[in-house]
Amino acid sequence: MATAQEDVPIEVDAVETVETSETTEPKPGPRGRRNEPTEPLEPLDDVLHRRLTIIKEGDNVLLRLPSDAIKAVVASKDGLIQLGKFGSFPAKELLGLHYDITYEVVSATDGTATTAESQVDENAFSSSDNFGQAKGKKNKKGKGKGDGNDSAKTNKGWSNLLRPLKRRAIVDAVIDDIKETNEFIDDSEENRGALLSSEEIAELRAQGVSAQEMIQKQMERHEQFELKTDFSKEKWRKRKEKKYLQTVHPLAPSTVNIVNHYAQRSPASILHLREDTLSQLVNLGNIRPDGRYLVVDDTGGLVTAALADRMGCEGRILLFTDADSPPAWGVLNVMNFGERELSFIKWLNWMEADESYVRPGLPTEDGMPSIAENKTMARVRRHNAQVAELNATRAELHAGNWDGLILATELSPISVINRLTKYLAGSATVVAYSPYQQVLAETLQYLRKDANFLATQLTESWSRTYQVLPGRTHPLMTTSAMSGYLLHATRVHISTFVPESHQRHKRRKKANGEAAAVGAKEAEDASEPAETAKASEADAAA
Repeated sequence: MATAQEDVPIEVDAVETVETSETTEPKPGPRGRRNEPTEPLEPLDDVLHRRLTIIKEGDNVLLRLPSDAIKAVVASKDGLIQLGKFGSFPAKELLGLHYDITYEVVSATDGTATTAESQVDENAFSSSDNFGQAKGKKNKKGKGKGDGNDSAKTNKGWSNLLRPLKRRAIVDAVIDDIKETNEFIDDSEENRGALLSSEEIAELRAQGVSAQEMIQKQMERHEQFELKTDFSKEKWRKRKEKKYLQTVHPLAPSTVNIVNHYAQRSPASILHLREDTLSQLVNLGNIRPDGRYLVVDDTGGLVTAALADRMGCEGRILLFTDADSPPAWGVLNVMNFGERELSFIKWLNWMEADESYVRPGLPTEDGMPSIAENKTMARVRRHNAQVAELNATRAELHAGNWDGLILATELSPISVINRLTKYLAGSATVVAYSPYQQVLAETLQYLRKDANFLATQLTESWSRTYQVLPGRTHPLMTTSAMSGYLLHATRVHISTFVPESHQRHKRRKKANGEAAAVGAKEAEDASEPAETAKASEADAAA
C-alpha cells in the first residue's frame, strides 16, 4: 500500500522565491534531530495560485504555436526547445514567465530585446535548487529538450529570447459603414505571383526581418488588398501571422486547458470526456473543499485533478484501482501538482478495500548471513510502515460517512455502486460518467428499483463554440457531437422509525375495522329470525 502522492515527481514543500526576495525557503534539518526549529509552510492557496500563473523549473508546459498545434515541453535550465519553422530558444527562457501570454521568439541581437531581461529571470530562480527538480521526468514523453548540451551549441536558437508579443487592436467595424466588397478581387495566378515568393521570404528571415515587416511587404505588393472588406483584411492578416510569426503561448495547467488538449490529441485516454460534461460532473457531485469522496477514475487522473481543483486540495479523495500499484496518472502528472498538494489523496486496490482482507507478512529468511541483517531490518521497517498506512486508509474507508461517489470508469457501474454504497452518508451524491448510453441506462433502471437511491436521472450535455467578435459573432462550423452521459442520484437511508401519529392512525383504523365487523355480525344475526319466519309463512301458505 502506498499513498497516491508517491507517483508525483515534483517536490514543492519549499517556499519559492519568484516574485520577491524577502521570502526564504524552509530548511528542515536531517532526520533524527529533534526540537529543531522549522519555518512555517507557505499558504496552500498561494501555492495553488502560482501553479497556474508562473512557470517554474521542472514544470510541464504546453506551448500553443501559431498554427494552433500544441508542443509539450519541460521547463529547465538546460536544453534547447526546437519548434521547426517557428524557431527555437533555450528552455531556461520559460522560467519565470507567466502563463496565458503570447511571447515572440526574437534574436538576442534584436534592438528591442536585451539579454539583461533574460538574466533577471535566470537569477530569480538561482536559489530554487531544493524544489521543482525534473525528477522522474527524464523519460517523460514530449520533453521538448534538444541535444544542444552535448554539441558545441552552434544552433542560432541558443541566442534567442522570449518577449511578450504586442497585440493589435481588434477590428471594430460597423457592417452598414463598409462600402468595399470582394466581388471585384481577381485571385488569378498572375496576381498571386506578385506576392513574395518562398525564396524571398527565406532571404528576409535570414536578414532578420520581423514577421510584421514581411506582412507589410506582402500588403504593399498586394495590388487588390484595398478592395477587401475590413473583415477580409483581418482574416488575411491572421493567415499571414500564422505563417510568418514565431510565437509561443504557454497554456496554464488548468483543468479546462488540459481536458481540451486531450480531447483533441487523445480523446480515448480520457474516455472522450469533454469540458462541459466534466464541469457538470463536478457540479452534480457537489464537490466542495473539505469534502470526502470515493473516486473510480479511468481517465488518467483527469477527473481526480478536476476534483482537486474544486476542493482546493483540502479534504479527502480515496481512489480505487484494479492493480497493486499506484493509479496511472498520465494526465494528472502534467498538471504540475506537487507532493504537498496531492497529500490528501489516498488509494486502495479492490482487494485491499475488502473488509476481510489481511495483508500477508514478509517471508522468513532463515539461514541468511549476518551481513544481511541490516537490510532485513530496514525491509521490515518499510513493511511495517506500509501496513500501518494501509490499515489507516482501510479504517477510514470502513468508517463510512463519505460525501459522494464519482465514477468515470470502464467497469460496470452497477457492481461498483453495489460495493461502495454502504460507505456513503445520507444525502451523498452518486455521479457516474460513461461515453455509452446503454451502460448508464441499465444502471438507471437498476437504481430506480433500489430504495437506497432517490432522484435518479440520466442526462446528456450539448454545447457549441461561438466566435465572439464585434460585428461577426457566429457559431463555429464544426463541433463535437459526442459529449458522453451522466447518471446522478442521491443516497438515502431507509428509516425504521414509525411516528406516533402513524401508530395512532393504524390503531384507529384497526378499531374502526373491528367495530364495523361487529356491527355486520349483529346485523346478520338479527336478520336470520326474520328470514326464518318468512320461510315458515311461505310453507304454511303452500
